[in-house]
Formats: sequence, C-alpha cells, structure tokens
Amino acid sequence: MSWYPVSLNLKGRNCLIVGGGKVAERKLKSLIKAEANVTLIAPKINAILQEMREAGAYHYLNSTYQANDVNGFFLVIAATDCSETNSQIGEDSESQAILFNSANSSEYSNFYPAAASQCGDIQLAVSSNGQNPYLAKKIRKYLDQKFDCSLQDDVLELGHLRNQLVKDTIGLGEKEKKAFMRDNLLEKVDALLNKIDKNTWEL
Repeated sequence: MSWYPVSLNLKGRNCLIVGGGKVAERKLKSLIKAEANVTLIAPKINAILQEMREAGAYHYLNSTYQANDVNGFFLVIAATDCSETNSQIGEDSESQAILFNSANSSEYSNFYPAAASQCGDIQLAVSSNGQNPYLAKKIRKYLDQKFDCSLQDDVLELGHLRNQLVKDTIGLGEKEKKAFMRDNLLEKVDALLNKIDKNTWEL
C-alpha cells in the first residue's frame, strides 16, 4: 500500500490519547511539542504523566475508555495495553472520520507518526508505514548526522532569496519563471548541499 506523506499543523487542535504508560507519555510529549490541545484518558498514569498533569500540560480524565469518547477530537491515539480497547477506539474513530493511530496495531490506523527531528526550519522525518518504527528511528538518527543547527542560517537565507525571486518573476510565463528561479537559486542550493555532504556519516 502506498501512503501519502504529510506534515500536520496541530496547533490549537483537540487531540486525544488513551493510555497512561510510557507509550502514552511519548505520544503526549510529541503532541504538546506540536502545540496541540491534548486530553488523556486512563484509569491510572505513570509518575511523569502525573508531573505533567500537575503542571497543567494536558487535560486528564481519570477513567477507562467509554464508547464514543473520541467524538469532537481531530486526532486520536490509542496507547493502551489492551488490544480490544484499542480496536474499539479505532472503530469509533473510523465511524467519525477521525485521524487515528494505534500504538500497537495497524488495525484501523489511518496514519503513522514519522520518526522526526527538527532544527529550525529543517525537519527530517522517516516512516516505515507502521512496519518497523525502530528501524525508522535508527534511519532518522543516521540522517541527523548530516544536519545540524548551523545550517539554519543557510536555510533562512535561501528562503528570503526565494521569496524575493518569486516577486521578481511576477508577470513572467511559467517556463520563464522556472528558468529565472533555476539560474538565480540553483548555485546557492548546490552550495548548501555540498556543505551537507561534507558532514561525516557514522553508524
């Protein structure tokens, strides 16, 4: 199956996690980093989740999952250790056309979080489409060695240049616009790629 890669803007979106262990903790941290509004449902939570709750990082419902608790959420993650519960959450999410991922099963999942890292506007994301998250994480760490935060200034410079070139090409035809962009941007892009290639790869 071919999956469509996408980056989601979750800022201010209502997202739900069901589960209170290490997996739920990891998913919660990722959603909070994305500035989502997170609700977590679990009859008990681990110590770190408790600390985050006391700090007001998310909304906590001390309960087991109930039918249709997913209603009203943009994205739902099932992170319990009960496959039946995760399946029920998936069924409910599917019926409401909600983005859903199960942390321990591909059943009903319609998206898979990528193993990602970010430094400024540079983001690396690797996905195995749920087949082997550990492998995706290792590949992402492997690629990380090619990039570092010192490249952010180059990325910003290229961004400003591209924006200016877009303004300069207003009124040109499509072919002329592409040629102009290539002639004025390609050299600087190649210079950045050469800088990246000089970084050493290590396993």
